[in-house]
Amino acid sequence: MGAKLPLAKGCSVDRVIPFPGGEGREHVITDAPMRLRWGPWRTGRIIQVHVGSAAAYEEYREECLQAGQDPSGRMPPHFALEGGLQDTALGLLRHRDDAASQEKICYLACLLEALVAAPSAILRTDLIRRVYQDVDQLSKTLGFRWRGGEGRFIPPVNQDAGDPHQFARMVAPLSNLQEFYAALHDYAARRYRILSKEYVFYYPGRLRSVLG
Repeated sequence: MGAKLPLAKGCSVDRVIPFPGGEGREHVITDAPMRLRWGPWRTGRIIQVHVGSAAAYEEYREECLQAGQDPSGRMPPHFALEGGLQDTALGLLRHRDDAASQEKICYLACLLEALVAAPSAILRTDLIRRVYQDVDQLSKTLGFRWRGGEGRFIPPVNQDAGDPHQFARMVAPLSNLQEFYAALHDYAARRYRILSKEYVFYYPGRLRSVLG
């Protein structure tokens, strides 16, 4: 195994923790624009892991493979993505090589969550029809399918624990369509930057068919 890099003062975690390379990386889907992996676990769920915990798991995985052992005996701390969150994660997988489309997936997730889980002034007017039309059009463009009845679509981050209602509180006072779209575009861009820099997504093998 390679030498571990020291933590450099002022550097972000994702830049200083080395992910093992070379043989044994058959589980890697992409390293950029997002880190997407196939998981070895029996769970059918997609899981989202902070890059620090993922790096520790990847090191453990490499050690297991070198010893001829099964690396599925340990699962890192994670968010389990189900329902609408799974739909969003699948969209990120389908557009795995396209950062712009992945950010649009995050924007679509914001629109959907605003519609179903974050009441706002603008969505209590006839303009809600326009928003649904835009959701339908963007969904078709991105090949995104959502089943309805789900309350969460925006992939979580650790920072949400300090303010779990931040998104709903931001959306609530928006009173015109231009402000609504601008606020959601900004939120989606910021969320995508965090996800792409600070998280690794592990997908169950059953979803390999998504890649075609």
